[in-house]
Amino acid sequence: MPAVPHRRQPYILVLYNENPAWPQVDKDWADEFITQMTGGLREQGYPFETLKFFDDLAGLDRYDPRQWLVWNWGEELGGQSWSEALITDALDARGFTYTGANGATLRAAQNRLDVKRRLQAAGLPTLPARVFTDPAAASEWTQFPAIVKGNTQHASFGIDRHSIVDSPAELAARISYVRDTLGDEALVEPFLDTREFHVAVWGNSPPEALPPLEYDYAVFSDRRDRLFTYEWKFDRTSRGFQEIKMPCPAPEDRPDWQARLCALATAAYTTLGLRDYGRLDFRMLGDEPQILDVNANPDLDIVSVLPIASRALGYTYGQMVSRIIQFAAERMPA
Repeated sequence: MPAVPHRRQPYILVLYNENPAWPQVDKDWADEFITQMTGGLREQGYPFETLKFFDDLAGLDRYDPRQWLVWNWGEELGGQSWSEALITDALDARGFTYTGANGATLRAAQNRLDVKRRLQAAGLPTLPARVFTDPAAASEWTQFPAIVKGNTQHASFGIDRHSIVDSPAELAARISYVRDTLGDEALVEPFLDTREFHVAVWGNSPPEALPPLEYDYAVFSDRRDRLFTYEWKFDRTSRGFQEIKMPCPAPEDRPDWQARLCALATAAYTTLGLRDYGRLDFRMLGDEPQILDVNANPDLDIVSVLPIASRALGYTYGQMVSRIIQFAAERMPA
């Protein structure tokens, strides 16, 4: 079992949000994460407290930032979607050191098209894409099948089997859906019905890629089902949650792909300014991985790559958490 060096042992404040409007199943899911996290902290001997908030971060004022490191699981403030940068702004203003990306990185990562442009400028492989707001312009896109995502959505939100489109008419309908249902622009790119890999990266100087994980959709014959949708990620009763296989390390049959995936993941992580931990999503175009998405502060649930990949290396959940804490603790004032 790997040794986890404790460079310093700060007090840990686990900061997380809960919206009163959430359905009970979402609240239960969040509570499960917190239970798992605090169990890991207890296993590793960290003194800790938890702080739940909705629209007020005044509870932070009870803690001394010279002693407390914040595990930042705050994803929204006051029910405002994708407002995590406001939380890091508040932490910075109070002088806290916290896990994960800062506000500038979170804001930059919010726009998928901007992320693609930064990857392309760095010479990293990512698919061509275009943002649509008007369904009438769908006839201008000619590469099918295509996939349609909300340009500023994350965590697979708004992605389902209808996100894959095969014609301008289907594309127009999906652009309307994204506009009317999500209130967002529609990012369109070619859909690669090929092997999909996620790579976790952790650390800062230098970052380290963990073994890639594959989402194996072989059980599904319809390409619209070969997609890790929001439902399949969070609904444990869904067929996708239960039947998608997730081998790690992967792909065992192509060690050259493994090496390339890890190299590209660390390069993208550095290019976009992620820190402590992150996740990169890929699909293959021939022998070259294409970067589909870049995730700062990714989920650490049972179907996510970081817990699975760290476990493949022999880490317990608590040891994984401790590694991330130690990366962040290097930024604490002496």
